[in-house]
Amino acid sequence: MTEPRGESDLHRAWGRKLYGWWHHYNEGYLDGVLRVPLIRLGGGGEVLGSWDLSRRLLRIAEEHIATDPWLCVMETLRHEMAHQYAHEVLKAVGEIPHGPAFRRSCQKLRCTPAARAKGEDEHGKSAEDHVLQRLQKVLSLTDSPNEHEAETAVKKARRLLLKYNIDAVQIDRERAFGHRCLGSIKGRRASYELWLALILQEFFFVETLWVPTYRAREDKPGTVLEIYGTPASLDMAEYVYAFLRGLLERLWSDYRVAHALPGNRERQRYYGGVLEGFHHKLSEQEQQIVTDRALVWKGDSQLKTYYRYINPRVQTRYGSGVAESAAYRDGLVEGHKVHIHRPVESAAGFGGYLKGA
Repeated sequence: MTEPRGESDLHRAWGRKLYGWWHHYNEGYLDGVLRVPLIRLGGGGEVLGSWDLSRRLLRIAEEHIATDPWLCVMETLRHEMAHQYAHEVLKAVGEIPHGPAFRRSCQKLRCTPAARAKGEDEHGKSAEDHVLQRLQKVLSLTDSPNEHEAETAVKKARRLLLKYNIDAVQIDRERAFGHRCLGSIKGRRASYELWLALILQEFFFVETLWVPTYRAREDKPGTVLEIYGTPASLDMAEYVYAFLRGLLERLWSDYRVAHALPGNRERQRYYGGVLEGFHHKLSEQEQQIVTDRALVWKGDSQLKTYYRYINPRVQTRYGSGVAESAAYRDGLVEGHKVHIHRPVESAAGFGGYLKGA
């Protein structure tokens, strides 16, 4: 039976994207040593990808592309490229499929050696369960109707993470780092979103990067915010991100009604003002922590090494600022009043941990 023309065109677009990203990883991680294989879309089932040495055929499951985030598909692509590298460059033809040569290949391609079926988590239980549990208990207080109690809980959570990270750096404790994506894939980024990333990076112990990705069902490129850090820091940063995104929408809705604004022309300026005001507030709190507790964060060299390992060819670009307006100035004032509460229940990270607490 012949495929509908639209679906056939989409599948061809996916094939082109797979070849394009294969070349990207071959050049970026392997200095171009691999020969281009035959890349095809696979059928259904639980297998996400496969590498066939005899046919030099790399397959990625069609359903995987259609239903999973593109960066997860790229993890699968790199996993299969690691099999190709182990066979064709390291000549590990007689080894077991996930033997030493394959694991070395995975290190080069920044992917997990474990073969995964659909729905499995690539990480085991975190070694940081203790600090995660303490953060959960502290952040459960953000549901308090008492604004002072809620703000005190967030300050305590930040001090807890600050002390934990400072101690880990000072004794050079080995740490498990990971990365995850926040928010939706978009073609263009607004200036206020840069403030969101800056807040997470400066105050919540993660590195941030807007990474290129792809909306497979729409055949459109875009970018998404990726954060890097320890499991505890990733969860806290995701918690804050979810809260701030929901807060901006609610604040703007109220502001627009209060000022009888006919449309959303000033929305981005208002968002930028709120986030800049909140950034100023966190900076003031940081200085207070330094004064009261003598806790000074100087960064984490292990985290920066991990970040550079995952992103060896990072390019820094600077966006334009937010144009000043009455809405922007009002947003600055509102940002100084922000108190972090529990994010929406659908959010991952601590939003999930705290459901029903």
